[in-house]
Amino acid sequence: MFEGYKFEENGKKLIQVEINFSFGENMYFQICENENNYIAYWRTEPEKYKRDEFMCKAVCLFPELMPLSELVKITEYKELLKEYSLVYSAVLNENQKNIIDMFLKNGIDKDVHEPHGRDGRSYFIEVYYPEYRKYSCWCILPEEWSVLADVINILVDVSQADFQRYGAKIYKKNFISPLDKSEIM
Repeated sequence: MFEGYKFEENGKKLIQVEINFSFGENMYFQICENENNYIAYWRTEPEKYKRDEFMCKAVCLFPELMPLSELVKITEYKELLKEYSLVYSAVLNENQKNIIDMFLKNGIDKDVHEPHGRDGRSYFIEVYYPEYRKYSCWCILPEEWSVLADVINILVDVSQADFQRYGAKIYKKNFISPLDKSEIM
C-alpha cells in the first residue's frame, strides 16, 4: 500500500486493499477486527491538484529530508493528511464478515491463469491474518478467485464507491476475448 496514505491501527489489522484506477483517485481500504466486529476503513486519494497541494504543505512542514516511513508517523503529517483524505468507516454485517473469514482462511490459488489489462484498475491486497500474504490483480478476475472479488466488492459497496469504476468483475473459463476471432470461427 502506498505508505503516504497509511491508516491508523484500529484493532487487529486483517486486510489492506489498494485500488489503483488508471485515471487517478485511487482508493485505500483496511479491514480490522475490533471486539468481534469487522470494521472497514477507507479513504480516497485527493484529486490531483489537492494531492499536489498536500505534498507541498507536507514538504514545507518538514523541510528536513526523512524517509516517508518516518514522516507518516509524525502527528503533524497525520493531521495534514486528515484534511486532504478523510477516513470513513463501517461495521460489516454477518454475511460480509463470513465472506471475509472464508477469504482469510482459504486465500486464493495463485497458480490460476489471470488475464491482465492495460487500463481500468488494479488491486493490491495484503492479508495480515492468519499469516502474511500478498496478491495483485487486474479488474477482471478468474472465477476461481470469486471470493477475492467478493471481498473487493464488499469494500466498494460499504464505501458507496462507483462499482463501474472500482468494482471487481469475474470472467468465466469460456471467456473469449473480442480480439481473438480465431476461437469464434
